[in-house]
Amino acid sequence: MECREEVDGVIVQGALAGTPAVHAAGLLRDELARQGVEGDVHGGYGLALVSVRGDLVIWTDGMVYRWWTGRMSPKTGRRLYAVYGVDNPATVARGVMLRHAELRGERRHSVAPPPDRTVPPPGRAVRPAVRATGVPARAGEDHPWGAPVR
Repeated sequence: MECREEVDGVIVQGALAGTPAVHAAGLLRDELARQGVEGDVHGGYGLALVSVRGDLVIWTDGMVYRWWTGRMSPKTGRRLYAVYGVDNPATVARGVMLRHAELRGERRHSVAPPPDRTVPPPGRAVRPAVRATGVPARAGEDHPWGAPVR
């Protein structure tokens, strides 16, 4: 059952409005509003989200705030997240503002691949480079998608 509640002057939507996560999200939303950035708070299932824009959503469990930094780990290829404690929303808001400013300057949906990986065209799976003869390509030879094999 969805509920809508006002917590500390913030309208919150979600199943568990009033939880520590929703309170922490409200504090961050208020701090961002003081800096001129609007956000919506949504809570449920013990988590709360502060939605600033489609590609910048901060979530919290009431103990820490997390959001994607826009970067990928060169080792694992996984997303890297910023993580801050909830004890200082002003500091967290400055970190969110830096990411917000970065996103405003970028083209939409542009994420650079990790520096040591070759990304295939959309819809094609990553596979080892193979010559027309079926023999795997050697290091230094051209990759079928145009990048050299390392």
